[in-house]
Amino acid sequence: MVELTHIDASTLRLGFAGDTYNTAVYLRRAAAELDLELEVGYLTGVGDDDYSAAMREAWRVEGIADRSVVVPGRPPGLYAIRTTATGERRFTYWRHMSAASEVFRDSDWCRGLEGDLIHLSGITLQLTSPASREALVARLAELRAAGAWVSFDTNYRPAGWSSGDAAAAAIDEVCGVANIVLASRDDEMLLHGSAAPEACVRRIAGLGATEVILRDGGAGAYVGVDGDVRHLPARPVERVIDTTAAGDAFAGGYLAGRLAGHTPVLAAGLGNGVAAVVIQHPGAITPPGIWFSPAAGLGT
Repeated sequence: MVELTHIDASTLRLGFAGDTYNTAVYLRRAAAELDLELEVGYLTGVGDDDYSAAMREAWRVEGIADRSVVVPGRPPGLYAIRTTATGERRFTYWRHMSAASEVFRDSDWCRGLEGDLIHLSGITLQLTSPASREALVARLAELRAAGAWVSFDTNYRPAGWSSGDAAAAAIDEVCGVANIVLASRDDEMLLHGSAAPEACVRRIAGLGATEVILRDGGAGAYVGVDGDVRHLPARPVERVIDTTAAGDAFAGGYLAGRLAGHTPVLAAGLGNGVAAVVIQHPGAITPPGIWFSPAAGLGT
């Protein structure tokens, strides 16, 4: 999506972001630092306009393979971010007529899903039609049965759903076919009224996920594997500038760690480290030169 970040009352900065794209970027960067050779591709709908072209060029610069579907005459989605004094963000979206919405409403795109790891989010689900969602769940189940990893970030945004119950049902259905579920305590509270982190992790694991990561903002994350739940504190930072993409950055670091062969707990430490860097800078995607050593982030 096109991202507009408020710099001051009269200045906006143009960028390109979106939850699954942010994860792809941080997965690619972390993998490179870990000397992990892999291809990260990105599938979405784009238009034939200048902003879509610039967005695809940004993917190329990040080393992300372009798997987009071009929808002539449809623009990319757009969102604006405002941040509070404490770094919490407020979003405004314009995506109803976007190219991605057009692509994901149809079920044809599901047949093209391939890879050793497939990552999607609750925002992906918002853009699907009932028929497309049914085809997506079936395809993800096929991929998991064939040995692929299916990674799902619940990423609940109320404005994109007809009701909380509809969101909860759709999100839980995908949790049931995913190997890895990355959720947040806030989402669990909103959708299910769950309060205890361990209970949240076990609820999601009961749906079928083998690895459940529950992010809890400044309190860190909970890692659930084989019935065991472990807490990892967040990495301290001097000042939080913008929490945009914190969860996406964590997901990218976590997935890089797992693909590199690290345990879920060690990979979550890497996710914490990536997120700690990102929240100290405005916008979803940090400049390429702003990074940290993943080796230092591994562990608790």
